Amino acid sequence: MPQHEPLSPPLLLVASVLAALPAAWLALAADAVIAGAVGSLAGIPWGGLSLSPVFIVRPVQASAGQLPAVLWAVVLLAGPVVTAALGLAATFLSEAAGAAAWLRVAALQWGSFALLRLPALVFAGVVPGGRGPVNELYSRLGEPQSGRWSLAPLAVLALGGVAAVVARRSIATGRDWMRLDGRDFRRRLVRVLGGYPSLVSLAVWCALAPWASAAWMAGWLLLTLASLHVLVS
Repeated sequence: MPQHEPLSPPLLLVASVLAALPAAWLALAADAVIAGAVGSLAGIPWGGLSLSPVFIVRPVQASAGQLPAVLWAVVLLAGPVVTAALGLAATFLSEAAGAAAWLRVAALQWGSFALLRLPALVFAGVVPGGRGPVNELYSRLGEPQSGRWSLAPLAVLALGGVAAVVARRSIATGRDWMRLDGRDFRRRLVRVLGGYPSLVSLAVWCALAPWASAAWMAGWLLLTLASLHVLVS
């Protein structure tokens, strides 16, 4: 028997997009706090947080001296990785606790943005003029730009992995709100609840804190949406 569809997809899409933007901002703020705290533990003085001209939270850190390569990797990558883990954990916890619908959607948007941001940051270490923690790590280790293209397959594989996770979490979150009896219905739910809202928050992040040229970022966003569509079981 077909499931009852209590919410119209356009209404759910608007609500999800409205939740995605503040959730992404909070994820970036958490990233800054974690980066500052981990850097402080590694011996990099942390002077608190600051707001950039476009209202993105950033850690205020003094210039670091010489650190081992492994420690540099931990300092630069801890923020994005831990933020993604927290977002994913929030989706499971909000569902297990039977949280209100708005809280479950907000947790999903945090987790989706933070997870899908990870492969973009890896890819930023590959493209010419890229910016971000992976690119900074390579720069500090003295790796030339020409030697980084081996990261491209890793970025694509990572995108496939996190896109599959986001698709599953979107279905788990919205299974009571939209029909799921068929792959086409599941794909629509993923697009409405996870795909389009994540694309909006990622696009805003790219515009406010660009990590590559506009063409590279636009191509990556399209690949992200395609991955979310294809990797729905």
